[in-house]
Amino acid sequence: MTAPRPLRVPAFRRLAATYTLDEVAWSFGTVALAILVFERTGSALAATALFLASTFVPALLAPALTARLDRLPVRRALPVLYLVEAVLYAVLVAVSGHFWLPLVLVLAIGDGAIAIVGRALTRAAVAAALKPHDSLDAGNKLLNVSLSVAYAAGPALAGVVVALAGVGASLAVTGAVFALMALTLATARSLPAAAGDADRSWVERLRGGLDYVRGHGAVRRVLGAHGVAVSFAAAATPVAVVSAGQALHGGGRAYGLLLAAWGVGTVLSSVGLARAGKTSALVLIPLGAVGVGVGFVVMALAPTVAVALLGCALGGAGNGVYYVSVVQALQERIADDFQARVMGVLESTTAAAYGVGFLLGGVLTAAADSRGAIGVAGVGVLLASGAIVGLLRGDRRAPAALHAAAEPAA
Repeated sequence: MTAPRPLRVPAFRRLAATYTLDEVAWSFGTVALAILVFERTGSALAATALFLASTFVPALLAPALTARLDRLPVRRALPVLYLVEAVLYAVLVAVSGHFWLPLVLVLAIGDGAIAIVGRALTRAAVAAALKPHDSLDAGNKLLNVSLSVAYAAGPALAGVVVALAGVGASLAVTGAVFALMALTLATARSLPAAAGDADRSWVERLRGGLDYVRGHGAVRRVLGAHGVAVSFAAAATPVAVVSAGQALHGGGRAYGLLLAAWGVGTVLSSVGLARAGKTSALVLIPLGAVGVGVGFVVMALAPTVAVALLGCALGGAGNGVYYVSVVQALQERIADDFQARVMGVLESTTAAAYGVGFLLGGVLTAAADSRGAIGVAGVGVLLASGAIVGLLRGDRRAPAALHAAAEPAA
């Protein structure tokens, strides 16, 4: 059987492997740190601080770091980033035995910022590797499948490791995965070279990237609509465990089933998308958002666990289509020199929206109940999907071929 076209590109194979491993490492690290902080503090406030330290705060730092590092060849920048993450987790293993919350939060901020930059540089490198072969769309769909599988299986594997071997072992596994990723890319000779003018300062490059987003309507509208949609979707994330126990009376078992149903929906839709013909990403973005929104509304109204599982499967199916379509829509419309910086803005927007959504979910639950919070999240995503249709109405045409754009004058 002939391999799909993207897999025939050596650089893509390495980048896809490390991008997938990054999702696995994220699962192990997130589960272990959340358990560590809650066990040692017993405080929901401390757990919230950890979440913000790993998402919202890094989102503010990552664009500048991306602008600094995208001047370097991928073979140098990404291995160094992943090696630093491996060191951070080695320190966290030591901290798990001598717990001090402020240090854990500082390390989480550093890890979160590096993770955002690593994903942005990888996405830019994937575009650079596959565009000459006219296989970026197929490559993104393959990445989406592998990420969906890792997204569905990673937390379960992490939970098993924590249960059997403890938090320290899970943190150590995370560090080892990052070290393996660094080695995988450091030994790759086919990765794309650096893009853009390396003589400019990172401040000028950061300003140039932000000006590029502001000056390109389709890019700006996709990012803005994405931030709103993810903020509402993320509001349901911290509420689902409460809903499983209080509204559905199912406890931890029901929560585990809900997560599994969401993961199954994500995997199946990503596989279906990979097998489907090429469809405009700007058409798929609102369709994916509708799937997520409808899934949340069904969960909010569900009288039984079985109906809630159907809602989770629908939401997961929308999720499996939505994000890859956002990435594809942007990559098709960004000049090569700006790929990393705009991908950095996308990753930062996503992380910041998760932070906003997490706080929104807590406020909604306190003001109403878990059903009401999930219902508001679902309606919010549906309204955002409608806004997406309106905002992107004039951008549905296929993007013009983009060539490397010169940096703005200093």
